[in-house]
Amino acid sequence: MSDQVTVYVRGGDPACAAALQYLSQRGVEHRVRDILTDPSASAILLGRLGRVTVPAFQIGERLIVGFDPVQLARFLPRPEGEAGPSVSFGAGVRTVTAAIAAAHGLPAAYGVEVGPVREGSPAAAAGVSPGDVITAIGAYTLTGGEAQFRTAVAARHPGDAMAITVWRDGTSQDLAVQFPGADDEPVVSPEAGRPA
Repeated sequence: MSDQVTVYVRGGDPACAAALQYLSQRGVEHRVRDILTDPSASAILLGRLGRVTVPAFQIGERLIVGFDPVQLARFLPRPEGEAGPSVSFGAGVRTVTAAIAAAHGLPAAYGVEVGPVREGSPAAAAGVSPGDVITAIGAYTLTGGEAQFRTAVAARHPGDAMAITVWRDGTSQDLAVQFPGADDEPVVSPEAGRPA
C-alpha cells in the first residue's frame, strides 16, 4: 500500500468497532492506536484537531474524523495490484438543480434525479423509478450531487447493501439497494420499469 493507515480508537466504542470491522472486511492493512492506553495517540489528535475525537483515520498526511464509509472509500489505498471488485447501481442519475428541485417540490437543490433504470439492476430490484430523487444515502444527505452519489456506489463491494432515501410524489421513502455478490445471479424484478 502506498499510504499507511492509522486508526485512532477508544476501546469499547461501537463506532470504533464498526470502523475497524470495515477496514478488516476490505482487507486494508492498518495500525490501531487506542486513546485510552496510548497517551501519545491522544496527544496527536489534540495537536491536529484541538480535541480528541474517535474514530479518526490518518491516511498518509490526511486525517478523517468519524466513520464515513463514503469518505473512506475516496482516500483508502487499495491493496497493491487490486483494482477491487465493482458494482453497478443500474440507473442513470443527474445532479438536482434549483429548477429540478422546484419541479419535484423539494425545499432545496440537493440529491440526484434518477433517469432510466435498467431492468434487473439493483436499482430496479430496490424499487427505484425514473423521476425519483435520491436525497440521502444512509444517514447522509446527498449534497454533493452526482459525484457524491457515484463515489458512494464505488465504495460498495459485491454483496453490500446501501440504504437510500428517495423523494417521490412529495414524500420520502426509504429503500434498500442490495448489490449482488460476485457469484450471485442477476436479479430480474417483475416490478422493473413499472411506475410506482
